[in-house]
Amino acid sequence: MQPLRATDTLKATMAAYFDEVREAATQRTKPVAWCSSVGPAEILRALGFVVYFPENHGAMLGASRLANNCMGRAHARGYSPEICSYLTSDVGSYLSGETPLKSFGFENVPKADVLCFNTNQCRDVRDWFEFYGREWNVPVLGITAVRDVDDVSEDLVEAEAKQFEALVPQLEAIAGTKLDAARLAEVMETSSRCTQAWGECLELCAQRPAPMSFFDA
Repeated sequence: MQPLRATDTLKATMAAYFDEVREAATQRTKPVAWCSSVGPAEILRALGFVVYFPENHGAMLGASRLANNCMGRAHARGYSPEICSYLTSDVGSYLSGETPLKSFGFENVPKADVLCFNTNQCRDVRDWFEFYGREWNVPVLGITAVRDVDDVSEDLVEAEAKQFEALVPQLEAIAGTKLDAARLAEVMETSSRCTQAWGECLELCAQRPAPMSFFDA
């Protein structure tokens, strides 16, 4: 099967992204924020942070067959083999200095100025980020999501929104700048278009035969 024509473009895009992260982390040109999936990435970007997503690193460790080499280091630190393997493989990778990010010029995972989590996807991400918060003595901020809810009420929406709002002054202090409403709206619009485009990709993949595979994605 031939690869998608977009593959080369995507590789170049990812290389440019990792170049930006590496430069910010090593040259301290911009503040670096770690962010979990469904975390406050838009707020971080609007404040000028370079955003790194460690769950991508967990996937890279699995795809490159390095995860099994790394997880034992995290288990030796006391992390259970029963918890998220993204957590244990990433922490183990950091402890061992073995990472697929070296192909992008990294010596290890990029050091963060702040770590922002959202427990919407899993509870373990908070423990994951708190490990690095202790290692680097940097702030760990986050959203504790309400889960297993059938009916989403206005009260629940307001409670979540207030958590996002509470992050803003703390992140402003770290970034050394104020959140600009126009810039946040611009980032949100881009995020919305990206989400819509990804939804269209998923709809296309419901066709038979599907136009792309799991590995293409």
